Amino acid sequence: MSLDPWAALEAQRRRRHWRQWPWGWVAVAFGVLMWAALAYAVLLAAGSMRMPGDGAAPRWQHTMGWVCLNTAAVSCVLSAVTTVLGWRLRRARGAAMLAGLLLLALALLLGGVVLAQL
Repeated sequence: MSLDPWAALEAQRRRRHWRQWPWGWVAVAFGVLMWAALAYAVLLAAGSMRMPGDGAAPRWQHTMGWVCLNTAAVSCVLSAVTTVLGWRLRRARGAAMLAGLLLLALALLLGGVVLAQL
């Protein structure tokens, strides 16, 4: 370690702490969050199949449904990015593979739904 403050600052700037993170487990966490958000959106949709109430509940369910679907979409993208990081940086490769399987299951489910509509 040098006593030169400029050299110390340069060394600190060059350190990449994010490379040491367990990216595979981060990808699994985002994958589980994605599936939980989708499950909650399904529960909201199932709960909306009832007699109308005072009028406030459908608006709340509609808003929460959009929040759940946006959360699922963002966490799906983040899970895909962190899965690639985990695999390429060799940080928790097994967990990255598990996250990839979660993403693949979602892709197959959505593909089946789209094909069923044709």
